[in-house]
Amino acid sequence: MDGLFDLITPALISSGIRLATPIILAALGGALCNRAGVLNLALEGKMLLGAFLGIVIAFFAGSTYIGIAVAVVAGGLLGLLFAFLYLRYEVNLIILALAINLLILEITVYLMRITFGNVGSWSDPSIQRLQDIDIPLVESIPFFGEILSGHNFIVYFSWFACVAGYVILFWTPFGRHIRATGENKEAAETAGINTRRVQVTVLILAGMLCALGGAYLSVGHLTLFTRNMSNGRGWVAVVAAIFGFNHPIGVFFTGMFFGFTEAFAVRVQTVSSLPPNLIQLIPQFATLLALILVGLREKLSLRLTKNRFRQQLEANGESPAVSAGD
Repeated sequence: MDGLFDLITPALISSGIRLATPIILAALGGALCNRAGVLNLALEGKMLLGAFLGIVIAFFAGSTYIGIAVAVVAGGLLGLLFAFLYLRYEVNLIILALAINLLILEITVYLMRITFGNVGSWSDPSIQRLQDIDIPLVESIPFFGEILSGHNFIVYFSWFACVAGYVILFWTPFGRHIRATGENKEAAETAGINTRRVQVTVLILAGMLCALGGAYLSVGHLTLFTRNMSNGRGWVAVVAAIFGFNHPIGVFFTGMFFGFTEAFAVRVQTVSSLPPNLIQLIPQFATLLALILVGLREKLSLRLTKNRFRQQLEANGESPAVSAGD
């Protein structure tokens, strides 16, 4: 096998960017929900819904853009349904998310069977993949031109969405309302913030972002739909949101990391004699490593907080043991 650095080529990095796009979009939606105090584990189902509707509507409407638009709207409506069941009837978030994920998986399989007579995969030559955009001047730059240019609009939108998410979250009143709702919902309501409206809004936005990421899989990156096409990317997005500190910029780089691991696994399969099943585990190992680091980070943060609290008590001449008991 070639050296490690021989594997890292502009084509590999460009492929990593493409593979990272749906993860970034879904993780950004998950991060916004986490900031608003709602654990959204239904990212997988919303992404799968977007992938299915994106290609099916593109086929019947004869327009890929109409397919994407319908998928995004449907994702928003599914987010609204999620918000309604959670806020109105206080359905357990984990049970609700699992139910939505399983329901969308089975519904897409059923609809594909009755509509196209197939349950494995489906495609049609009439469906047009989104056109790639060559950025003037940038495309002519050696090395970087091949990496940054030649992607479709959803890829570039995911970059813009992360920047916009950062601006909204930390530089606008609505962003302050989101953070206040997640940090202390009761205090936010006392301050006059409509926390219910905030959570409904972020759940709708999360649904739209996830559906856009799903549509990217079916008509942005490929022109086909397969059973369970999201293939766990929604769950990876949940990890990416947490690992990225629920920060839009952190989410962007974490999503890129997972995209590169997937692209790296594909690349290694073509240049090595290692068992394919073993190589395909690379992205899963990366996800597991991220989860372990998240756990260690939380433990370290808790320990540092306790140490600071103890130092403050000692500086005030108090006994930490007595104060803790009080």
